[in-house]
Amino acid sequence: MGSTTVTLPRLASSRINLDLRATYRNYGAVDYYGPGPESAETGRSNYRLEDTTVETVLTLKPNRHVRLGPSLAYLNINVGPGTRSPRFISADKQFPNVPGMQQQTDFLRTGVYAQFDYRDNPLGPKNGGNYVINYSWFNDQYLNQFNFRRMDIDLQQYIGFFNRTRVIALRAKAAFTDTDRGEQVPFYLQPFLGGANDLRGYRNFRFSDRNMIVFNAEYRWEIFAGLDGAIFADAGKVAPRRGLTNFKDLESSVGFGLRFNARNATFMRIDTAFSHEGFQLWFQFNDIFNQRKFGTTTGQPIY
Repeated sequence: MGSTTVTLPRLASSRINLDLRATYRNYGAVDYYGPGPESAETGRSNYRLEDTTVETVLTLKPNRHVRLGPSLAYLNINVGPGTRSPRFISADKQFPNVPGMQQQTDFLRTGVYAQFDYRDNPLGPKNGGNYVINYSWFNDQYLNQFNFRRMDIDLQQYIGFFNRTRVIALRAKAAFTDTDRGEQVPFYLQPFLGGANDLRGYRNFRFSDRNMIVFNAEYRWEIFAGLDGAIFADAGKVAPRRGLTNFKDLESSVGFGLRFNARNATFMRIDTAFSHEGFQLWFQFNDIFNQRKFGTTTGQPIY
């Protein structure tokens, strides 16, 4: 994977920010378990994902808490047989009929987003909230089969007490897709759940479908300067229809972890999470709730 970004951060007296980005990725084995909430752990397969993204995001900052703006991008995406055989079957053999497995296309993506952020410190928040909504249009450039719309919502709230040495961190996140009659959402652009950043008791990309919701709650406490402890609970689900994204039959996981920080910013975390499918141990160099900038990578598999 290689990526470069050029930022013009202080246009119009710092009220406008312009990002120009280019990213190339070539992952030989991305896990895929099939579509839907009933996908089986034993159905694990893998596929190759190669994509190139060129995008620009314009951010308007009318005041210190509000950010909003449009984005424009071009996506070139190719998928193929996974390289993790013979241990795991290739996804094109296990799930040959899921949308986008046999035919790929390029996408022109347009989008708009809005953010209200009043966290006391975005790199290591102890108090405040961050609420983001992003709406995207994916336009199929060649096949006219995979035109769709996607809405992403990310709501975060932090409640600090005992001089902010204790923090309750809450997040609700959702992704919804919509198509016109006869159109489909390719499997590699459908919302995913599972992994270090949402359902931590499950493997990466364990569940996928056209819609997704997930809820996370953490209680964090300062052990000593530079190290916090955390206990957490996650719950979420995927669904083929938006009306099924409710609180019934949620997948869940619980666990504990450590947060290493410098200058009040988390630079590494270790999470141990448990679910009915076993346990997962994660070493990550980010805060679970720190949201990357919205853009064309929204919805695409990332580790």
